[in-house]
Amino acid sequence: MKHEPERTCIGCRGVFKKDEVVRIVAGPDGVVIDYREKLPGRAAYVCPRSECIRKALSRENLSRSLHARVSAPSEQVFISMLEKNGTEKIKSLIVMAAKAGMLTSGYSAVHDAVEKGRVKALLFASDLSDGTREKIVASGAAPARQAVFLTRDEVGVLLNRELVGVIGISDSGFANAIFKEVERLKNLISIAK
Repeated sequence: MKHEPERTCIGCRGVFKKDEVVRIVAGPDGVVIDYREKLPGRAAYVCPRSECIRKALSRENLSRSLHARVSAPSEQVFISMLEKNGTEKIKSLIVMAAKAGMLTSGYSAVHDAVEKGRVKALLFASDLSDGTREKIVASGAAPARQAVFLTRDEVGVLLNRELVGVIGISDSGFANAIFKEVERLKNLISIAK
């Protein structure tokens, strides 16, 4: 069995799998969220939960963890930065799935793929009509993983098409990666409200 790296959240001090926490590094202008985990330097990790973020962003806690004097952003600014990074990651995963041929888009194509059992997850545009969504889900073979994300115009821009209201993801790997980020984003949005 493959060993998965673990990291300690500087907020709650809990130990989590590396992909369940967010990496933070000290940059020249303060704290930088290293969402792709590529930046050099000492890092600290935080759970994407409000109480952990609040504790982690206290000046003493963050400076001690990063071994550097850093100016911490406010909790709201930090959450906004996380939301932006999460949204960008989901968009890039959608584009990669499309290029890999693991994505079906548009009502007719997705409805057909759902009926044939090829779809592992569904993403609906936020401005898609409830009737259209219900027609796809009512086919009986719709996957349990479903989320509402972006608008039809935003999804269309990602896929170089006009308006796209629904996406079906046919690969389990892409579906898992996208929905891990969707869940994290849902948690952050509920914190921000």
